Amino acid sequence: MQCSISECKQKAIETVQISFRETRNLCEEHYKLFSNKDRKHIPKFSKASNS
Repeated sequence: MQCSISECKQKAIETVQISFRETRNLCEEHYKLFSNKDRKHIPKFSKASNS
């Protein structure tokens, strides 16, 4: 089974349900992205210079 993402040629490891009727076969890389989609990322701000 191949990953459902059109640019990806890797082997699918997991089938996930995207919506009520739609499922996708995802490779390891795309499955990690899909599983972390609801995760909150806190940005880190820093000064551009000390002057």
